[in-house]
Amino acid sequence: MAPSRFVQNFSRRHAILVSNDERVSATLPPTLARLGLTVEHRATGEEAVDLSQVPLQAEDHVVFVDGDLPRAPVLPFSAGPGSLPLAPVVGLVGVEAPSRLRSLMQAGATAFLAKPVYGGSVFSALYLAVNEFAQKADLSGALAAHETRRRQRRYVIKAILKLMRERGLDDDDHAFAILRRESMQARLSIEAYCQYVVQRSAAQSESGAETLVMTRSAE
Repeated sequence: MAPSRFVQNFSRRHAILVSNDERVSATLPPTLARLGLTVEHRATGEEAVDLSQVPLQAEDHVVFVDGDLPRAPVLPFSAGPGSLPLAPVVGLVGVEAPSRLRSLMQAGATAFLAKPVYGGSVFSALYLAVNEFAQKADLSGALAAHETRRRQRRYVIKAILKLMRERGLDDDDHAFAILRRESMQARLSIEAYCQYVVQRSAAQSESGAETLVMTRSAE
């Protein structure tokens, strides 16, 4: 897996700040604005801040979550192995209690910023959060692709047996070579192509069986 290109320009990103700390809301937004980010401030009231319906994009957003909030915000997470929030998260740390640090990690924080916030430390936290998130996302994607191919391998065996039966082949290596050539022509992995072949054959068999039943019923 090729390493991600490190991002160091954060202009045109949108930061969502979830905090009730007036010192944070006074210090952090101006610093982020100087780095080219727009800032949206969300304060927690009786209910936790719910970002689950916000269309977050990893390339466009950064979420700053205050660890001292009375109620942790609700963030949208990706599905599948290595589940991640949909955008990088920076944890704002005031009280360094294990429970609050754990809450920030559960929110998906990949960098931390100590309170009170000093302008000189913001870029480093932003850099770590965005780039560490990108590496985790790449790894999660690779794991998901590997898991998909692992599940599809059973179709390779079925497709080989099907091809040997249909073409009268007695060499499974020959059948595999044919399927690999066809998968390359279709621009699919061998696993995905074999799944397509097997499922297409099953669908055709079911369609043929239904047609036969309908014909006999009409008679």
